[in-house]
Amino acid sequence: MRPGAVIDCNRLPPLTILATLAAFIMAIIFRQMGRHPEGLHRWFLLVWLVIAAATLFADFRYVRRYRGVCDSLQQQMPPLKPQ
Repeated sequence: MRPGAVIDCNRLPPLTILATLAAFIMAIIFRQMGRHPEGLHRWFLLVWLVIAAATLFADFRYVRRYRGVCDSLQQQMPPLKPQ
């Protein structure tokens, strides 16, 4: 059985699905803002834009933190000698 607190550095993605979806939603929102110049629609789109941007920012910080942990561990390990 594998403990839950272990970070497998080889399996950490550089870009998560959450970040990809947030960026895709932001692109759709920007496109829709050009089509809906009315005030109410713009406010609704602006709220979703802020939510998507916050999601992208939080995901970036999460990935950066765990990438930093893995990078520091790799720097502490001695390089393998060829046989």
